[in-house]
Amino acid sequence: VSTWHQHHAAALSELERRLSAGDEMVVAGHSAAEAYAVLTRLPAPHRMSVDDAARLILVNFVENADVIALDVAGYRSLLDRARTLGIGGGQTYDLVIAESARLADVPLLLTFNDQHFRRVPDLEIVVPTEAN
Repeated sequence: VSTWHQHHAAALSELERRLSAGDEMVVAGHSAAEAYAVLTRLPAPHRMSVDDAARLILVNFVENADVIALDVAGYRSLLDRARTLGIGGGQTYDLVIAESARLADVPLLLTFNDQHFRRVPDLEIVVPTEAN
């Protein structure tokens, strides 16, 4: 769908490779909402209708992945880790993703935004490349 995006080929290749190898896909609930927000606000011609964006996220992620959302204890842990790591501002949202991964016992995180996750201990960060 987003073949125009600079990271589309690498992301698709990495996901297909890992799923074919038997890995499971885990998605932070926050990421699904953020993807919807981005897809429906992009400038033309890439902006998607709310119907198309919702369908894309539901079919590709919500229905084919374990979606992890933080509960009250998860948000307590998130805020404690944010304070301990000195993370504030917009990076707090990245920490929601990292905390969701920790909650799901996920060993690694696939992202093109690796710099925002380097301060999070005990989480392997993998930046997909088409060569992977």
